Amino acid sequence: MKKPIIEQKESAEGKNHESIEKKSPKSLSRRGFLKGALTVAGAGGAGLIGSAAIAELGVKTAEAAVKKAERTKGSKADKRPNAEPLPNMAAPSKWDYEADIVVAGGGGAGLAAAVSATENGVKVVVLEKNAFCGGDTSIAECIGGGIGSRFQNRFGIKAPPLGARVMAEGSMNPDGSQNIATPNPTSGRNATFVRQIMEQQKDTVDWLEDMGVVYSTEPAGGLPAPGLVHVPIDPEHPEEGWYRWHPHNAKGFTQALEKKAKTIGVKILKEHPAKGLVTSGKRVIGIAASNIDGKMVYVKAKAVILATGGFGANTDMLKAYCSPRRAEAARYWGMPGATGDGIRMAQAIGADLRGMDEIEIWDGGALREHGATTVYSAPNQLVRQKSLTVNKKAKRFFCESVTRGMVYPYQAAQTIAQPDQESFTLFDANTIKKEDIIKKFHPLFCEYPCPWFEQQFEEYVAKGVIKKADSIPELAKKLGLDPDALVKTVDHYNMLCDKGEDSDFFKEPIYMHPIRTAPFYGVGQKGGSCFNTHGGLVVDEQFHVLDKNWDPIPGLFVAGENAAGGGTVGFVLPGGRLAGMFAAKEVLGKE
Repeated sequence: MKKPIIEQKESAEGKNHESIEKKSPKSLSRRGFLKGALTVAGAGGAGLIGSAAIAELGVKTAEAAVKKAERTKGSKADKRPNAEPLPNMAAPSKWDYEADIVVAGGGGAGLAAAVSATENGVKVVVLEKNAFCGGDTSIAECIGGGIGSRFQNRFGIKAPPLGARVMAEGSMNPDGSQNIATPNPTSGRNATFVRQIMEQQKDTVDWLEDMGVVYSTEPAGGLPAPGLVHVPIDPEHPEEGWYRWHPHNAKGFTQALEKKAKTIGVKILKEHPAKGLVTSGKRVIGIAASNIDGKMVYVKAKAVILATGGFGANTDMLKAYCSPRRAEAARYWGMPGATGDGIRMAQAIGADLRGMDEIEIWDGGALREHGATTVYSAPNQLVRQKSLTVNKKAKRFFCESVTRGMVYPYQAAQTIAQPDQESFTLFDANTIKKEDIIKKFHPLFCEYPCPWFEQQFEEYVAKGVIKKADSIPELAKKLGLDPDALVKTVDHYNMLCDKGEDSDFFKEPIYMHPIRTAPFYGVGQKGGSCFNTHGGLVVDEQFHVLDKNWDPIPGLFVAGENAAGGGTVGFVLPGGRLAGMFAAKEVLGKE
């Protein structure tokens, strides 16, 4: 058996890099990070300089080259610099770290890969661009579905046959459309990829529970019974009665993984964004990053696992790969660091891509602010309800109660197809309160009115985000709609409600509630909330990154949203665990 190695190198000046993250006076707190822009992590500056230029400059001037690129990004010469590949780096004369495996990204996929690889006998270094680990997984929700875990067995929940689960997952496209004949052709998910992850889900959920993850035994998000989904209890809110559908409860997954990683010897370098792969010929032999002070840091490894997340926060990539309408419609709700770095690094070595135009957009485009809680704000919860919804012409345009695909992308797709990608959802005094919404619209998941709904409702009415009026014509004016047209639409809708039959769009009678009692409310949205990007690197059965001939790139693996079709927590965590296992076995010669 090959011996696993990890060595701590000293710099030319004799300073030990072990203390980099401890002594930096510029380390960002979580609050400071979320408030500020990631100038180093998100810049992707080296993308403006070709690999040949990097080689010519040499390793000693690579740092200066990156800084120069960052100063010039966004120039007229390159309209989408942050969509370009991040060029490969030349090997340094002296490496800062050496390990068996280096993982780029300390989110759910990266941490799962690091723990799994270490448990399989190798030494691992993790590079995390943020001041804290967790990534988008830490602001997700749950692993859902019946998968036959120990937790679900306690509630008597039985998993459907694996084949049925694989077929259901493979036949559903992220945009909400169904394709039974060809499993998910646009997202790049192959049948083996899906099957392996679905097989691994049960053991992964149990594996996480063994690490200390505690799953809520209460019904979550309006679901009728407990145990239907695996919702971890946020370790920072363990008190009895805390809300079990909070947008930060997935920290229960990532904090347990980070704690386990540190316990078993994984070295995590935070505020070390990856800048480019280090290659020798066609083989990946390491990775280059920059530290908080902007110095280049080089990690040598026998394998690199890319797990830097999707590209929802990278406007250049959205515009480069998605249709203009969908790119403009995306209101990304995840971490600002999701800029597609892993995808761009692999592109520089010839990696193939699939499904890059597939982005998951749900209703919830009332607010454009960045961050997890905005998608759960009162205005965003309101635009997701099954009440009367009209377009900019004050016309109703779809059945508000239909859900297709991944729960709510259908509603967003309908809004995106309207003039200026706008829609307006209306309520009256009998349908606006939290108890009215729960009783009359039966909301689930992210539509479910959160405990902060009432407080935020009043705040956003005062701010004018939620419009309030004493008459429909007045409401129309506040929403920027034609008063006569809106009165006509509301009168017609009320008539259908009285009849108990929606002969226009066939909404279920139970959700047909008239807009008749003052005061009236309306909230508009533009586009929708972007949850995941589903496109990414093409992988094989061992999670190798494939080139354009579909041959494995030696030494390069992928996990999570960097892989085509690898997004969502239910794929990220099992997929990361598999990638770590496969990479470790290859490094140790156990293939």
